[in-house]
This record gives sequence, C-alpha cells and structure tokens, in this order.
Amino acid sequence: MSLALHDLLICCRRLESEKAVERRKEIENFKHLLRDSETVLQLDQNSDSKQGKQLNWDAVFSVLQKCFQKEMKNLQLTKPNASASTQTTRQKKMQEIGNLVKYFIRCANKRGPRLKCQELLIYVMEIIKDPTSCAAYGSDCSSILLKDILSVRKYWCEISQQQWSELLSLYGQLYLRPSGKINRVLAARIIHTLTRGYCFQTDGLSSDMLTFFSKAMQCARQEKNTAGLDHIVGAINIFCNKFAVNCRIRICKLGEEILPTVLYIWIQYRPKDSLKESIIELFRLQVHIHHPKGAKTQGKGAYDSTKWQGILHNLYDLLVNEINLISSRGKYSSGSRNIAVKENLIELMADICHQVFTDDTKVLEITHSYAISQRESSDETVPGKRRRIELGWEVTGYSSVNVKVSHESS
Repeated sequence: MSLALHDLLICCRRLESEKAVERRKEIENFKHLLRDSETVLQLDQNSDSKQGKQLNWDAVFSVLQKCFQKEMKNLQLTKPNASASTQTTRQKKMQEIGNLVKYFIRCANKRGPRLKCQELLIYVMEIIKDPTSCAAYGSDCSSILLKDILSVRKYWCEISQQQWSELLSLYGQLYLRPSGKINRVLAARIIHTLTRGYCFQTDGLSSDMLTFFSKAMQCARQEKNTAGLDHIVGAINIFCNKFAVNCRIRICKLGEEILPTVLYIWIQYRPKDSLKESIIELFRLQVHIHHPKGAKTQGKGAYDSTKWQGILHNLYDLLVNEINLISSRGKYSSGSRNIAVKENLIELMADICHQVFTDDTKVLEITHSYAISQRESSDETVPGKRRRIELGWEVTGYSSVNVKVSHESS
C-alpha cells in the first residue's frame, strides 16, 4: 500500500471511532488527504481494477456512512427539552459530517462515476425516509440526488423500476406536504428529473403518478402557490408524451381532469413565463392526443367528450384574451410598435380554431367553470358564468379574431 493510502486508511479508522471528538478532529485531515493528487490517483486505480482487498472509493464511502450514522445516533439521543444552544450545536455537527459526505461524493465522481449507484441510492433513501435525518440533512441529500446521481446517465441504467417509483413517491409526498425540510422548488426539480428517468427506463404506466399530478394541481390552486409548478407541468408533459400512444384514453382523461385547474391557475395567479411555456406545451399535447392529425370526429380517431368540448371552448377564450393582451402592450399614444406573439402560442391557437370552428359557426357559448372561486365551486347551486361569443374574421393588415361578447347566467 502506498504511503498516501496508508495515511488515508489511518484517517478512516479514526473516523470510525466511538469518540465524537476524535471523529471531528479527522474531518479536516480527511479533506486535506482528498486534495492530494497521488491519493486520488491511487483510489481511482484501485476502483477501476476492482480489487476488493485494496482501499478504493467505495470502501472509503462505507466508512463515511458509518460515521454519519454515529452522528445521527448522537443527534437522536439529544433530549427534546435540551437547550436551544445544545440542539443547534448538535445540528451543526451533523451538518459538518453531511457536508463531508457531499464533498467526498463529488471528489470521487469528478473524473467519471466510480461510486456504486446502489450504495448512493441506499444512503439517500435512508435519510429521506427518516424524519430526524431528513429534517437535519434532507435538503443537502436531495441536492446530492439531483446533481450527483440523477445527472449521471450511467446510473440511470442501474436504478430499478421499483426504485424509480419509490423515489417519485417519496418526493411527491414532500412536494404535497412541505414542512421546511426540503424546498418545494427543489422537490419539483427532482420530480421532473425522476419522471424523465422513469419514462426512459421503464415501460409501465404508474397510476400513482396520475394521482400525484392531479393532487399537485389542486394543491397549487388551494394554496395559491405556484412555486415549482413549472417543473411539475414539465413532468406531466414528459409523462403524456411517453404514454400517449399505448395509454391514450388514460392520458386523455388525465388532461380532462387537470386542465380546468390549469386554466384557473393561468387566469387567477398570472404565472411566470416559464410556467406559461410549460402550460402551453401541455395544452398542445392534449389537443394533439385528443385529435390526432387534426381529427374532429370519433369516426376519424378523435377522443371526444362533452367535458373536452367545454375545455376547448374555454381554452379558445383564454388564448384570445392572451393574444389581445400581448398585442395591447405595443400601443402608445404617439404611435404603436409590433409585439411578436410566440410561434407556439399561434400554433396552439390554430389547432384549437380548427376544432371549435365549423363552416356554419356563428356563436360560441363558453361556460367559465375555471373562473369560479374555491368557495363557489363547493356550492352546486351557484350557476357557472357563461359567455356568448360572436365569431368572424377581419383582415386589417394582420389576421385577427373579431369577437363580440354578451354575458348570460346559466
């Protein structure tokens, strides 16, 4: 064994000590040894050669896990009525060893993935599942999952379908019931990446994911909080793309379930541009899945329903208002300037016009179910808001929809 690895081995043995003071003394020494190029080279060579008797990255990681578990045990032994300073000190010590693990993982995999994927996953999932460790280190551990595991495509092939599903379930719960342990936006980013991995690496459609997507949209509406929702809608888009062919009816029904809530969120909460882009893509996908190749009737392949027709008409109304709003931004008292409407919005509008217009269409009747408040929606006796829109086309330099609106109550 080289002198460099000999020093690291002694350091590892001290990190396994039952004495907390001795363990903490070795943390800086451990970092110093990992900065030594000869130590790193030897660990790389031993890991690549897969000689079990030699000290390699996996063996050192095993030592760090034991050290982490000892610190966790000390944290759990802290009495609930301990002083605030005592609890803060314990958590600070826990954070130190947690940061050391994160530093080690990034050092080991900096030149390519050398740590075993399954060992990393076990480490992450044990922390996230335990309330105490999750509270102390869940955020940093989630960062490791996102940046050091899910960002490595080689690891994707080593994650089983059960593990993809379990991780999605864990982070779905953290997103729906945030407790300050893990930032909701971080949880949403992880769900987006996990959904991509699940859809690329597995074949089975998960009913739990359908349920989660529906709950996530309702949660955003009820809490009036769209934090991370662009990542959730992005995950829905990935999911719809993956299963549109083999599970078309279920994807259509998912759209019909969540789109009224999506419309409500757009109207009521004025989402940021990134969320709007994700929502526009979701609308586009659902229109194409319901109407493959522009089919307008069930005989030609369309999946049609009364509920879907209502969504289409409400979506048409929303897009007319959105385009009018964008165009109004270019008007000034001294003149006007052209404001470009994004191509994806125009394409979506064209697809929807193709569905809602017929040769003899003169009036569209639109019921604003998405505009009803949460209080109103719980009262079945409250009538929906209804609009009658008279349609026609005018050409005044640019094509635009000419609408005349009258209000009625249902």
